[in-house]
Amino acid sequence: MFLVLSLFFSVVYLIIICTLYRGLRSLHTYDENGNYTFSIIIAARNEEAVLRSCLDSVLNQSVPSDRYEVILIDDRSTDKTLDIANEYASLHPNVIVKHIDKVSGKVSPKKNAVSVGVAMASKEIIVFTDADCIVQKKWLETINKSFDTNTGLVQGITRYSEVNGMNKFFWGLQSIDFLSHGIVAASAIGAGIPLNSNANNFAFRRQAFSEIGGYGHNASTVVSGDDDLLLQRIWRQKKWKIRYMIDESGIVITLPTKTLKGVFEQRKRWGSKTIHYNPLQVLMLSGIFLFYLAIASALCIGIFIPSYLILGMGMIILKFAGEAALMIPGIRIFGQNQLKCFIFPASIIQLPLVIGAVIFGIFGKFSWKDQIFSRKV
Repeated sequence: MFLVLSLFFSVVYLIIICTLYRGLRSLHTYDENGNYTFSIIIAARNEEAVLRSCLDSVLNQSVPSDRYEVILIDDRSTDKTLDIANEYASLHPNVIVKHIDKVSGKVSPKKNAVSVGVAMASKEIIVFTDADCIVQKKWLETINKSFDTNTGLVQGITRYSEVNGMNKFFWGLQSIDFLSHGIVAASAIGAGIPLNSNANNFAFRRQAFSEIGGYGHNASTVVSGDDDLLLQRIWRQKKWKIRYMIDESGIVITLPTKTLKGVFEQRKRWGSKTIHYNPLQVLMLSGIFLFYLAIASALCIGIFIPSYLILGMGMIILKFAGEAALMIPGIRIFGQNQLKCFIFPASIIQLPLVIGAVIFGIFGKFSWKDQIFSRKV
């Protein structure tokens, strides 16, 4: 029975990889001629060390300042985040600051903060980024070119910056893993079955958000996944197109996690939201997870029964081949060729990382912004 299940999950994995590969190959740049206005929402909690750099880049856009506003939501910060935000608001008429001093126990703090920002927004397109991000001068211009009248949501590329003093191997493994999430997101959007997203570089039409009733009550209690769940809600409506922005001028740069423990906590947070996805997306991700679980089980049984070890190694080879088929063209599209050498070691490390992150994320707790959460509040 185990052999049959392993073969079944292997076939499912191959079908998913082929579907994602087809979606990846369908991606292209856009050059629409709209003239949209933008509300940029930044939810910040204790970000005094990085906030100035973020706001400087956001306020240095190639589009005129009267076409965009920056809404900064200070989410209960205990450092100088609010002071810095108010300083920028006093110097820039298009910067608006809102301070949140408490959050109801029945709503995710992050979703509460961004929902407050969306409610304050006055422009056509809502754009999310984070306080630890740096955006490029043509960021809004590129987002503008990605929207047409039928587009409801646009996701863009986010890269990790290099950090002085960080171990190069640790940085490379973390960067290739982060990149893999972006490539899967792009591929799934290209295939017409959007899975995941990233609020570092995320734009949607305010009308589309209103039509679906925002995040919805159930989604608002899920601690993580404001971007993923919103993406899937807009997709489920079947009215609006969803696009992935691969133009390099629209790339956002963010900071990697500093420690191995921090990476695992982040991955647990990401894993915690997958159970709340739409059924088709849960089915696809479950297929990948069960394939990974079958590999780990075969290797463990193989300690006692050598034939299972051969089965496990064969599935590892299949895993690596499938990932390489997706990652190598994805790395080229995302312009990160320097990460190719990390594909194989990351593929090995990813196996226990994904299994552990999903199990502990769904059934355990994780830390985020100096707070401890379960998957739902």
